Amino acid sequence: MKTQCTNCKAKFNVDEKFTGKQVKCPKCTKPFTIQPFLEAPAVAAPPAASPKPVEKPAAAPAPVPPPEPPAPAPKVETPPPPPISPQPVAPAIKTQEPAKKEQTESQPVSKPLKKLKLSKIVFVYVWIIVRLIAGALAGWGLMLALNKGEHSTLIKAFAAADVFLLLSILLELLLFYKMWSAIADKQTSVTPGKAVGFLLIPVFNLYWALNMIMAFAEDYNSFIGRHSLNTKDLPLTLFMLYAFSFLLTMIFITVPMLCVFTIVSRISGAFASYAQVAWLLVGFAAFAGLAHFVIYIISAAKTCDAVNALTTEKDA
Repeated sequence: MKTQCTNCKAKFNVDEKFTGKQVKCPKCTKPFTIQPFLEAPAVAAPPAASPKPVEKPAAAPAPVPPPEPPAPAPKVETPPPPPISPQPVAPAIKTQEPAKKEQTESQPVSKPLKKLKLSKIVFVYVWIIVRLIAGALAGWGLMLALNKGEHSTLIKAFAAADVFLLLSILLELLLFYKMWSAIADKQTSVTPGKAVGFLLIPVFNLYWALNMIMAFAEDYNSFIGRHSLNTKDLPLTLFMLYAFSFLLTMIFITVPMLCVFTIVSRISGAFASYAQVAWLLVGFAAFAGLAHFVIYIISAAKTCDAVNALTTEKDA
């Protein structure tokens, strides 16, 4: 069967079983679909017109026979090319471009703000009541010691004072833990566990109390700056005073009250022998306790408002 390339018009002999298939032309290498090629029949050339005789006036010449038409040139057929085995065109493989990943700007990723609220009722008003009861019981125990009251009553007074003192200390430690938890992220200098745990290490806790309390105000102000929160900064001076008052209270009130049972029998003798020194120490302890009492109330209230403002700002 003959077929013809639709691109370069070259003719080829192919097997009929490849009819309708797409192959590449061996001449122009372009793909085309194999279809039977039908040659148009040869059209015979029309006979040449015979010339008309020219009449002469004198005598009519003999008629000239018409010339014979030229014999058609023999048709030379070119030998057909060998049959071409069609090569199926491989389907184009569509390559998919890899999806472009969106590149985010290199910024520090901060943790989402925690919904943590501090109760003023617990950390301010309850603390005030507990601390006043502890102070009243400690004062009652001191008066019994000076007046040489009944020993059992003296022990009960100091024991009850220690219970309420420890309760106030636990509330204060809980406040430390929660306030550091509220601003905990990768850039905070102190973790909640360290804030409380290092205060339980003897001697080192003297340094840690100053460092941890003052650092909270600085870290809180840095925290709201990192997260672009529209809240007020904490006053650094207030927390510096709170740190010193906490340290003095720990030295002159907390430690002596926890060790009072070892020195209770010597209190009256100390006031008898060293009255001025003893009363000076009692007065200084009372001043440190009062200063810590007032400064803590202001600091705790501001801390509760500051931490609660973080949650309010996030919800807004």
